[in-house]
Amino acid sequence: MRARNAIVVGGTGTIGAAVIQRLRAEGLRVVCASVDVTRESPESLRVDVTDEDSVRSLFDKASEAAPLHLLVNCSGFGAFTPIEETSLEDWRRSLEVNLTGAFLCAREAFKRMKAHGGGRIIHIGSVSDHLTLSLNGAYAASKHGLRGLTGVLNEEGKDHAIRATLLSLGAVYTAFWRTRPEFSPSDMLSVEDVAESIWEITRKPLHVRVDELRLVPSKGVL
Repeated sequence: MRARNAIVVGGTGTIGAAVIQRLRAEGLRVVCASVDVTRESPESLRVDVTDEDSVRSLFDKASEAAPLHLLVNCSGFGAFTPIEETSLEDWRRSLEVNLTGAFLCAREAFKRMKAHGGGRIIHIGSVSDHLTLSLNGAYAASKHGLRGLTGVLNEEGKDHAIRATLLSLGAVYTAFWRTRPEFSPSDMLSVEDVAESIWEITRKPLHVRVDELRLVPSKGVL
């Protein structure tokens, strides 16, 4: 089954927007889902990934016209502070957006894909999901959890043609890095690099699993 209908969560972000552009260029119908959507349309829907009812409403609306074949979760929150300076608010927000939000979206996608012959779920991970880095306490905890969730989705989905991928990213030049002039964009991945990798996963037939892909710039971890 070729993917035809997709939801990109976090679609107004730098990475999400690039992914949407790439998928639409290949002819996919893509719904952009984000908390930043202010005016809804069939191609652009608002969602708060930390709210169960909001996530359920998103998938109900997005699936009205056609079955869902692809979910790409680009939504994320990062608070990069020493453990002793990490607030409980930032800790909870990291887990709510990066892990609970991914779970809620994946759960809704899984139900619909199971009923319609399968599909792919792609989660944006990080080098923090497999490397120990300082100042990454809350972020790493959420991304390690995302690794576990992706593995369970593959295990439970294997007999239903549902495939999940953890795309673990090194430094990608996004708006976050524009406030850090000591880092050069030339040392990082581009959002187009990420979008191309997601398309390469998407275009594979469902008998092919891509459990994990690690994408890092040539200098490795910056």
